[in-house]
Amino acid sequence: MISKDNIYFEVIKQLDYKEEKENEKVKFFTDFNVKRSIYTPSNNCKPIIISNSNACLDINSCKLIDTIKGTSLEGQHLSSKKLLILGNVIFTLYFSIPYICDHLFHIDEIVPFSAFIIVPASTKEDGIFRFKYMIEDVTSTLLCKHKLFFNASLFIQYLDDC
Repeated sequence: MISKDNIYFEVIKQLDYKEEKENEKVKFFTDFNVKRSIYTPSNNCKPIIISNSNACLDINSCKLIDTIKGTSLEGQHLSSKKLLILGNVIFTLYFSIPYICDHLFHIDEIVPFSAFIIVPASTKEDGIFRFKYMIEDVTSTLLCKHKLFFNASLFIQYLDDC
């Protein structure tokens, strides 16, 4: 478990949605994508060759926001509180350039994100926020000779049972 001031978060190794729904544990969560396009640092006309890519999550801060109470048009139950989560996804891409033999390069790209989770009305701003998260998928694709596209699908769950 990793902690920052009043934020505690831990990695979910593998999420079994069926098991979680049966136990009614997944109540307060968000599922979203973070994406970015960048140009690779190469002055040669040959495109790069992608070897591997990964991502990690860094939650910087959380802010509790008062909202309306009721039911949305989609049927979502609104509790009168939202937790705004601010953070970064750090993408790392390993690649090679065809004219440079036996050398693997890497690029680290930091992409900020914001997301929100509807939380129980009893949630306090000065409390401790506990999360579980999982990076469901990381994709990196070469769009053209030197333009890369990164995408990460994230699942963040707020734990209110503390």
